[in-house]
Amino acid sequence: MKRYKITSFLIIFFSLVLMSCSEEERLDKEVNILGVWEKTEVSIEFTITHRLVFGSNNTGINTESTQFASGEIISNALSFTWELNDNEVNLYDDNEVHIDTYIITNGDQLFLTNNTLQLEKVSDDYAHFF
Repeated sequence: MKRYKITSFLIIFFSLVLMSCSEEERLDKEVNILGVWEKTEVSIEFTITHRLVFGSNNTGINTESTQFASGEIISNALSFTWELNDNEVNLYDDNEVHIDTYIITNGDQLFLTNNTLQLEKVSDDYAHFF
């Protein structure tokens, strides 16, 4: 009987510890999404920079710029809104139409779910974008 009580106590204790850890991880991810995430692809002919900026009030900016070897630069920027559900970030356009879904891994990488695009967090400062 004594062994049963100790075993029960340990199971309850570790269950509570594990639940509190996962809640802390969710809070960290929510805080960590704010900032600048990007990926740069470099080749001999051009350099492409993909950038997602997550700001306060669930607003964001998606930019892509291409600089060619000739020096010409082409870029575009689109605004979006976002929502975070655990490790999944959903992006919506101005008409609230779903654009993309990203998965956060290790707190500092975003993976586009329907593509191989992987962005790294490069800054927590998003203020100069808004």
